Amino acid sequence: MTEITFCLSREEFAQQFTALPEHEAWGALQTGNGRIAAESPLARIHRLGGSDDHEPAFALATAAAPARTLCTVVPQADAAVAQTVHAVHDGSGRLIHKRSPLGIRQAWRIEDTAKQYSAVAYKGNIRGWIAYWAISPFWAIMALIFLLNGDVRPGGSLWSKPHRARWRMRAGGGPRKAALDFNTGRYRAGSGQLDMNLIYAQAVLYGA
Repeated sequence: MTEITFCLSREEFAQQFTALPEHEAWGALQTGNGRIAAESPLARIHRLGGSDDHEPAFALATAAAPARTLCTVVPQADAAVAQTVHAVHDGSGRLIHKRSPLGIRQAWRIEDTAKQYSAVAYKGNIRGWIAYWAISPFWAIMALIFLLNGDVRPGGSLWSKPHRARWRMRAGGGPRKAALDFNTGRYRAGSGQLDMNLIYAQAVLYGA
């Protein structure tokens, strides 16, 4: 099984393209670390103008002209109040955002309806959350240090919650395998497990 590594870039260079009608240029999925413009991004991300921040709508398209739409990601009405569902057209599936069974962490599920597979991830791993709560009493001290150094707006990383996520799927009744892994700003995906458009769409929503 081959593996692909990519990142979501919201840098200025990643938004310098002509957006699709009724959309705005939002970013790009590319190989590398996202700090240098890729010659040929995996996909350019077009956000539907005026779409809700809680339920954004996107179109992913190729970088080569003329742009070819890979898939669209749109909110889908769902009976369950405690979850948000996005349908991925041309990606043969949907993405579900809700709380974990214990209600402590955010949960994301990729449903590949064509292959009848699904993969689930929980935001932040156990070690990350332990570290997060362990240093929380020192936030006031760290904020004071930033202020004394003249930084009135410390970086978001000072307060950010753990973001590590690993989408695991069960294959053939065996152990749960990771179909998609997000760590330190990079995604690693095993090709052939889930539809790649679903994986790209999940990366966009997770980073939105």
